[in-house]
Amino acid sequence: MTAPSLGSRWRAVAVPMALLRLGGQAAEFVGWAILARRLGTSAFGDVAIAFLLARYAGLVADWGASFRGARDVAARGRHGSVHAYVRKRSLIAAGLGLGAALLAMAIGYAELAPFAVVVVSIGMSRDWIAIGRERGVRAGIPLAVQGTVLAVLSLLVTTPGGAALVVAAGYGLSVIISILLNPLEPELGDDEEMSSNTYGWILAAVLANQVTSSTDTVLLGLLKSSADAGIYAAVYRIPNAWLAILTLMLGSLLPMATTSRHDDIEGHHRLRARSLKVSAIGAGLVLLVTPISWFLVPVLFGPAYLSGRAPLVILMVATAVITLAAPLHPFAISSGRDRSYALILVLGAAGNVAANLLIIPVLGMVGAALTTLCAQTVIGVLLWRLAHEATAPSPGSSAAEPSG
Repeated sequence: MTAPSLGSRWRAVAVPMALLRLGGQAAEFVGWAILARRLGTSAFGDVAIAFLLARYAGLVADWGASFRGARDVAARGRHGSVHAYVRKRSLIAAGLGLGAALLAMAIGYAELAPFAVVVVSIGMSRDWIAIGRERGVRAGIPLAVQGTVLAVLSLLVTTPGGAALVVAAGYGLSVIISILLNPLEPELGDDEEMSSNTYGWILAAVLANQVTSSTDTVLLGLLKSSADAGIYAAVYRIPNAWLAILTLMLGSLLPMATTSRHDDIEGHHRLRARSLKVSAIGAGLVLLVTPISWFLVPVLFGPAYLSGRAPLVILMVATAVITLAAPLHPFAISSGRDRSYALILVLGAAGNVAANLLIIPVLGMVGAALTTLCAQTVIGVLLWRLAHEATAPSPGSSAAEPSG
């Protein structure tokens, strides 16, 4: 019997996972849109900022597992111990979750303390194990449940505290399901020998990417107003819905990029070329629907959010740029050049924050969107260079960069 091709393997993982997560993301989008309407711009701005801060802490607890973890599972010991990785993430998640709850109460926002569950959920999720094992259904179920719970319960919300409880319920149930669906398996090799390789370069990359894509919302709240932050956060949900799906698809591509780099380098090159063609089509589709997004704003969020239409158009163009460069991320990670990859994203994030501090006081939401577009363009160019440099050598060659 002929072994399935890389393309067919990718589709077998990506299609069921994408369908489940697409449903979950759509439901979560509906939930956040309902919250935006029911809470009003200022209260929703406070909730959005608290949620983003919880996500930042959760991404620290995740320790880059959303990408590196799937690679490590697929590589079966070449990049370190999965068991040690899970232990480290769990300890960090518990500590940061407790810290987030205590901080919320200490600064007078006790009603937002349930967002600590978001921290724990992201840090303890095991969806990346399912992706590394090429099990798309198991990777998709938790987020489908998460979005559904948020959408249904958001109909009951009238206060920021209620919104925090609803989000906590969705994220809490999601992580429980994720752990149950992905038990740890016995490892190959010496666990003690592999356990030291839990370095944080991919964590730095993931955090930097999050900073580039969402710190502008926080800075708008600090430099302009909570209302501006709320409007910007609401309209950002439209490109974020697409970016979330895109990220999920890239995660399913990573295991195939990793295994083919070791076992089938010609197939690896074909897979990269094909994925870049698909991403170009996706970028074109984003640009095509950009005019439609202008009219969707008042329909989805109400007339109070009309001033978010101009920044949304700019954010959609930035989303097209991100989509075009999207496959470069998993192929860079599969090469094992974690440090170079992280430095590119950190550079983009630092430039984005510096530009926002200068431009937001003058141009407000439009300025924040423009800095995002510029930062994503620079990151895309640098990733293209890294991917080109990483084409020839494999991770086991002398030219490869160590993961840590």
